[in-house]
Amino acid sequence: MKGLVLLDYDGVIVDSAQPVLEQTAVFCKDQGLPFSLTMADFDQLDPATFTMLAKVAGIPDPDHRAYGRFLFDTLQNGATQIALFDGISEMIRDLSERHILCVVTANHADVVRARLAQEGLEDCISTYYGSDRPGGKAEHIREALNHYAIDVQQTWMVGDSVSDMDAARTAGVNALAVGWGWQSAGVLKTRAPDRLFHAPQELHAFLSNPLALSKTSHS
Repeated sequence: MKGLVLLDYDGVIVDSAQPVLEQTAVFCKDQGLPFSLTMADFDQLDPATFTMLAKVAGIPDPDHRAYGRFLFDTLQNGATQIALFDGISEMIRDLSERHILCVVTANHADVVRARLAQEGLEDCISTYYGSDRPGGKAEHIREALNHYAIDVQQTWMVGDSVSDMDAARTAGVNALAVGWGWQSAGVLKTRAPDRLFHAPQELHAFLSNPLALSKTSHS
């Protein structure tokens, strides 16, 4: 029986933290705003959304919408194409034959779909749950559970932030953390994920192993 694997996008599939940081600096400079954000500040994000990033960066609330539009336009621009982590393309292609794959992201679904299409991976993802849909990640996980009629024990949320782990717990599914994304392994451990992975190849091997999955599925 196929399981349901829900992948976050930023920090799980694509190495976006540094590009987002750089574009946030550009936005602040254009708006005449001070900027002192560093990669270490990503550990403060709870939830890990662009709105929260704007708050941590000190961007005033009235400018959040303009900041979101700026990132949306910039991240869709081929000139700032964000790289996939090594091993992710192979993992997505292989796992799409074994499981139902969906993306659950705080990013806009069109950004994700367009980037994966550039890699020939668009059709490997069954549904894209993004910020263009109402609700947060926990609601999107429940939406996927209902749509695909798969038990929570056979569902895995893969994320790189504490808010991803919280969303998985709220929805009652297995929580898999990855330490190569926006937030550090130390911060992720505070949410006691079911498993913590340090490389895409480790995650790929785990999700390809029915025995390992059966041992991790919570009751």
